[in-house]
Amino acid sequence: MSSLPLLPGYSPNKHLGKEAFHKSHHFDTSNGVTLLVGEKPGIGGETLPGQNTRPKYSVYPKGEGREQPAWVAFDKQALCFDAYFEELVPQAREETYRIRKCKIFFHLEDDTIRVVEPQSKNSGMPQGTLIRRHRIPLPPPHDDQFYNVFHFNVNQEVALYSRRFTITNCDNFTRNFITNLGVRLNEPTPSPVDPYSQLRDDKSMNPLRPYERIDTRRQFLDNDSKVLRFYGYWDDSSSLFGDVRDLVLHYFLVDDTIEIREVIAPNCGRDHVSKFLRRSKLPKLAPSGLLPPGAVTPRAVLNVFDSNQGKRFILDSLKVRFCKIFHKVNNGGNIFIFKLIQCKIYNTQIQKLMV
Repeated sequence: MSSLPLLPGYSPNKHLGKEAFHKSHHFDTSNGVTLLVGEKPGIGGETLPGQNTRPKYSVYPKGEGREQPAWVAFDKQALCFDAYFEELVPQAREETYRIRKCKIFFHLEDDTIRVVEPQSKNSGMPQGTLIRRHRIPLPPPHDDQFYNVFHFNVNQEVALYSRRFTITNCDNFTRNFITNLGVRLNEPTPSPVDPYSQLRDDKSMNPLRPYERIDTRRQFLDNDSKVLRFYGYWDDSSSLFGDVRDLVLHYFLVDDTIEIREVIAPNCGRDHVSKFLRRSKLPKLAPSGLLPPGAVTPRAVLNVFDSNQGKRFILDSLKVRFCKIFHKVNNGGNIFIFKLIQCKIYNTQIQKLMV
């Protein structure tokens, strides 16, 4: 064609038989700013020099004419791949990276991809659907094309936007489907172990303290709203301005708690505070009284204040009880020295007893 002379009647007309002469839309306006929409075809939808054709859908199936289209032949069918990606954890003492396992679903009807991460208990991370279902473009410089079924294989990496997923395995349906396409699947590879998850599993196997869980559901269902009532009195006549007070004891069967209320007579001169003991569990054996300093107890008393200050006392938090010092002399014998310091508050006299 280039050897023909440039004369009327000798130049070929490339528009012969063409019916579409529309132009592509390249520019648009958004929020008052003129934008370039992107690379578009030429007049009538023809590709310009240097442009690549963008396939609408996957190369499979190749059916034409009487064969069913993909959205009918592969309706509600999806390929499932097991994958993981590594996420960096900066400024953390327990971990420097995190292995997050997920599943990649490739829907055959429209070549859409969906990535889902199974939710783990108390993970503190947003889990669930990481990438919603849509067509995902290939990494640059092939970002004008989309992923299809031939881009997925076991034991290889797939870049979905800013994350790189490593495919470790797939289910039986996916394995049979890809094998029928003539693609050879690689051998499955195990997923790496997340160090922080392994640390949490080890801690869960060794709890801080053993405890026994008591199921009180049956007691709640059988004894709900059931209360035992007892009448009694408290003789406080030994104290100054004390007298006998009438009390009502309520025993709640639903949780074994006790509540004591005082029956206040009208015009008795006392404040109307009927709750003598709030509802709580009452210990059956009362704690023993406070022993004086120097007594042999599992926990030594270091100091006791005056009774006018509310009988405050300080206990030995180290539980060393007494100071026992053993000295050895030249003859090999032991000399036991017991030292007790007793403080008297009233006359601030200190006595030292040596045995």
